[in-house]
Amino acid sequence: MSSPAGETLVLGRVSGFRGNNGEITVKVVSGEAARWVHLNHVVLHGAGTGAGPRKVESARAYRDRLVLKLAGVNDASGAAALRGSDVLAPAEDVPRLPKDVYWVERLVGALVTDEVLGDIGRVVDVIDAGGRDLLLVKDAEGVETLIPMVRQFVTGIDESAGTIRLALPQGLRGLNSDDESETA
Repeated sequence: MSSPAGETLVLGRVSGFRGNNGEITVKVVSGEAARWVHLNHVVLHGAGTGAGPRKVESARAYRDRLVLKLAGVNDASGAAALRGSDVLAPAEDVPRLPKDVYWVERLVGALVTDEVLGDIGRVVDVIDAGGRDLLLVKDAEGVETLIPMVRQFVTGIDESAGTIRLALPQGLRGLNSDDESETA
């Protein structure tokens, strides 16, 4: 899901509940659950019941989950009804990240341009490759290119404009496409 800067950011999905007082557990999609304990409000999306903005009465990290007590959810059945809902953080509650660290949701959909080749396509996914993220970029013809998120290749990211600037080495574009000729 793409989320431009200044809008809500998907932080996770309700995976269950804890206890009998209406606390929900949220599986956080990126980063540490403790990063989100300061939340004042969340927006629930996709639930059969109870979707929309909610005040957070309390928040704490428990292992790899975020445990939230939401206003109006006062028992286990109310919490259970929210299972499967996406939990979004309003822009004002999204924590600032260190320099050169980005929210995946804000990179997906970004227009990618190379200083020599011009437009490469749009980011369709960010893949965790065990230490170095890869941008999966697809052009209008469906050609996919995997681009390592390293300073040598990624020369600039403008989240608010939704753009990523590159300086790709020759031959990287379309390296993994099916159009390459086979030689015998």
